[in-house]
Amino acid sequence: MSGRILVVDDTASSRVLLKARLAAAFYTVILAESGAEALRLAEENEPDIVLLDVKMPDIDGFEVCRRLKANPHLAHIPVIMVTASASEAEKLRGLRAGADDFLTKPFSELSLLARIRNLLRMKLMFDELRLRGETIRALGLPDIAELPAKGAKRVTRILTVAADPLVADTWAQALARQLSARTATAQGVADALAAVTSSLPDAVVVDQEIGAETDGRRLVSILRARPETRRSVILFVAGEGRQDLAAQALDLGASDTLIRPFEMAELVTRTSTQLARKHLSDRLRESIREGLMMAAIDSLTGLFNRHYALRHLRAMLARAGESGRPVAALMLDLDGFKAINDTHGHLAGDAVLREFARRLQENVRGVDLVARLGGEEFLVVMPDVDASVALSVAERIRKAVEQPEFRLGEGEGSVRVTVSIGVGLSEPGETDSEALIRRADAALYASKNAGRNRVTVEKAA
Repeated sequence: MSGRILVVDDTASSRVLLKARLAAAFYTVILAESGAEALRLAEENEPDIVLLDVKMPDIDGFEVCRRLKANPHLAHIPVIMVTASASEAEKLRGLRAGADDFLTKPFSELSLLARIRNLLRMKLMFDELRLRGETIRALGLPDIAELPAKGAKRVTRILTVAADPLVADTWAQALARQLSARTATAQGVADALAAVTSSLPDAVVVDQEIGAETDGRRLVSILRARPETRRSVILFVAGEGRQDLAAQALDLGASDTLIRPFEMAELVTRTSTQLARKHLSDRLRESIREGLMMAAIDSLTGLFNRHYALRHLRAMLARAGESGRPVAALMLDLDGFKAINDTHGHLAGDAVLREFARRLQENVRGVDLVARLGGEEFLVVMPDVDASVALSVAERIRKAVEQPEFRLGEGEGSVRVTVSIGVGLSEPGETDSEALIRRADAALYASKNAGRNRVTVEKAA
């Protein structure tokens, strides 16, 4: 995952070392040697992440972080604060100033890169939500900020999972007391999943030691893969000195990590920060759904419609053109759909389209654009993916459609459905959405002509 990182450090050797490490991982690096320069460069470049040293000759890192988070144009940019002090008080001060993460020197390259990848994934999601909001305004629909929240304020639910019931209970009590949350505890994977099924949590705190059969990383992976917990906050607690396990947990989908020993205030602060981020993303999604309604949503499938999709694709390509990140477009067409309508009727055909839309959404990322263009033709647009990833996703969709068969309704039996898919890939800096659609469409027809139920990739010329 590519990205621009603003490195802020008043020590030249530290800047050079960090730039070399990050450039080797294919990140674009911008350097600043003071707080004032950091604020200026952040305004000018809007980086994807700020790596910010605490000690600065003019404005210290805490104040720089506060100013970044107070700026509505920059507040969404993740900030990792870096310090040579192992003081818990300093770490908490940074987190309370708005820092998204905190690293103590010396830190391993493994830990640094894992945290950067994790925060880039988070920022990509927020960028996509913000971009969808801009598309809504372009369509003449209400601004997200103007839409009132619906329903009463819901109670925050937190689940703590540890092999030692006393540990899980201690965490739960602290979180319940400080965050006014309703908490529950669990031991082991099976117990945790039963608790999640019984009452969906907003946040899950997972200890490295959760039971004899496995460690907490397994539970992190399971929770992040399940549709119902995909957007829950997950905090992973690693043992003393196990930064390697913390890094692995981040790559498996943990929202944040703690390393023992830690103060309870850090657990509460990190959980509170992650919950605030989750509630914001939930609010954005809710508002987007309300704002789109009939003007941008296909009433049968609940997917975006053609009008919205084509406008949004242009915006996605414009942003990709600025960043140099690739975009893949997947054109999908159900094979022999007319025969289903003719044989089983239009109500059965509608049932197939709704089920296809459900399977399609289950097999793409939350940041991907999924739309019904009309009839049995669908579009998926995936930002920041290369040809191999796009092909892998397309194949996963094709297999998910092929099996199991589609039910046609109560007592109406089922029918086998297949899909043909064409993949178009954007050229570096390309902003022509129509050209990308044409390439994907040409690849789709190649799949149809080659026998259907297959994927064809058409690379840019």
